[in-house]
Amino acid sequence: MIYFDTELIVRAVNDAFLADDRVAREDIVGRHVSDLLGPSVFETRLGQIKAALNGEETCIVDWGQRGASRGRLLRIHHIPVRGEGGDVVGVLVRLEDATRLHDLERRVSMLGEVFNQTADGLAVIGTDYRYVWANHSYTRRWNLMPDQVVGRAVAEIVGTRSYMETVLIPLSRCFCGENVAFEDVTSTFDGTPARFAIRLEPFRDENGTIIGAVVNRRDVSDVAAMIERIERHETEDALTGLPNRSAFEENLSRQLGAVATCACDTQECLSAVMVLNLDDFRTINDMAGYAAGDVLLRQVARHLATLVPDAYLARLGGDDFAMLLCGVDQRTAVALGEKIVAAIGSAGFEMGTARYSVGASIGIVPIDQDVYEGAASSVSDVMKRADRACRVARDAGGARVSVYHPEDSDILARNEEVMNVRVIQEALRQDRFELHVMPIAPIGTGSGDYDEILLRVLDEAGTPMPPGNFIAAAERHGLMSRVDRWVVEAVLARLPGVAADARLSVNLSGQSVGDARFRDFLIEALDAAAPRKGQISFEITETSAIRSMETARDLIAALRARGCGIILDDFGSGLSSFGYLRRFDVDMLKIDGSIIGGLRDDTVQQTIVAGIVAVAEAMSIRVVAEYVEDLETMALLGRLGVSFAQGYAIGRPARWTVEAPGPAS
Repeated sequence: MIYFDTELIVRAVNDAFLADDRVAREDIVGRHVSDLLGPSVFETRLGQIKAALNGEETCIVDWGQRGASRGRLLRIHHIPVRGEGGDVVGVLVRLEDATRLHDLERRVSMLGEVFNQTADGLAVIGTDYRYVWANHSYTRRWNLMPDQVVGRAVAEIVGTRSYMETVLIPLSRCFCGENVAFEDVTSTFDGTPARFAIRLEPFRDENGTIIGAVVNRRDVSDVAAMIERIERHETEDALTGLPNRSAFEENLSRQLGAVATCACDTQECLSAVMVLNLDDFRTINDMAGYAAGDVLLRQVARHLATLVPDAYLARLGGDDFAMLLCGVDQRTAVALGEKIVAAIGSAGFEMGTARYSVGASIGIVPIDQDVYEGAASSVSDVMKRADRACRVARDAGGARVSVYHPEDSDILARNEEVMNVRVIQEALRQDRFELHVMPIAPIGTGSGDYDEILLRVLDEAGTPMPPGNFIAAAERHGLMSRVDRWVVEAVLARLPGVAADARLSVNLSGQSVGDARFRDFLIEALDAAAPRKGQISFEITETSAIRSMETARDLIAALRARGCGIILDDFGSGLSSFGYLRRFDVDMLKIDGSIIGGLRDDTVQQTIVAGIVAVAEAMSIRVVAEYVEDLETMALLGRLGVSFAQGYAIGRPARWTVEAPGPAS
């Protein structure tokens, strides 16, 4: 402290001032205040000094400007000192170091601002269940300000019902020392639905005694909504709003578990899975567009929900739907399936002014104790069976119901096809194919032998398997273009090792004939291998050529431009063979084996063959007959004008022993 009179002469200082500034008393007392402070500081303080001399006490906070006080925050009081008559006789200046206090106040203020501005609702509740403190984020939930909450009972703010059902027990547990977390689904003061994550932690005094609970309430409505959307996306079909495959299979898994553990033999333990496929969906997509297809799928979903309201209905993907029927036996399931087939068939589908007919094929798998004979069925097993039964219904013409029975011939055929597809896929992955050749020989005095390249699939031991239905299964499941690529690459790789006058024919599947990418591959491969003219011919079936007319004609033109021959295979199997023949530039016709079989005893078949030969000769096309099993048939074919024969009477298929040459040394 410093005391100076009305003449601004310092008359006294205390020891604290002297110790702080490290000066002697005699160096301060008797001097003018301006000498003590310095001219610049004196000017800044003069206003407060004059106010004090006029009897007004002032206080300012400012940074120290001299000596030891420099860089420290000072609280400076100017206090008037009055004489016995009440007049001001001097001024007492009291200096306080406020640096630490200011820092503390700033930090407290900042912390308070953080508490007030944070999105989390924060509050302290005393053990008397009354609010001690709360920030605005907390009280906004009830459209109140913090000072309207502090001191009031919790039940009064949150409501008695919410207090009793949601708050009381967690608070009581917290007052016993637990950290408690829970969620509260409620609504805000304006009725907006909200979800809050609430955490309670004990609030203790310096002795560790619990004196309240710190409440942290976080609004997780947006997060919960996002999680709900994600979960719904994982289990719901976006187009129809139905459960998706994942949700259906999870539901089916629970049902399978219930049936497997059911000890009774009542209808309550029975159920069935029904898989539905729309027969004409691709046609509607092609004719009316994908938007129309989406409209149809939503319409079918609503129709199914109405027809079988008690079923667990889902969309598996594409135009496939599934239903889980609980408490029904096989007869009831079939009756429901037939009802659905009839209803969808009669309803049709309208888009704009056009009306389209729609059919449905349904496969049913009864789920009962019989399903578990031998080993428990998995969800995958049941879905595969239902799908195969549905495919059987569709292959039989569609718009019908098929029930899965393991011993059913159609189901067995479908299972065999699936196994064949699996074998072909393994063969493609592991290069388990082998090429065989079957001769095509001229009849009589003609010349120009051919060898038709045939494909054989090898089993795991490397033994060729009977061709059977491998090719049909591969075509049905879109694998033939890959198989044809393997064959073409293998044949072209072996060309340098075959005799100069050898002529080979290679089969192209209908799938490859209609595939523009395969065409590009084939032309590139031929240009790279550069076979001699007439060395290779390609066999194209009549049905595939007709089905992919323009693509087939382009492919034939490209092949002929590279010196390759064209053989039209299975000729006569279609109803319009002669009408389409002149549209294709071919070298040879191969008469379908169904016409050659029984030729010796059937004059009608002989007339058909003679007619084919006559048309072919008029167009300078040679004719081959396949499935020639004996010399008598071959002689008859010669008399009818057929140029070439193929069959066991000529030679059986044999392994093609020419190997691809190794790399040049």
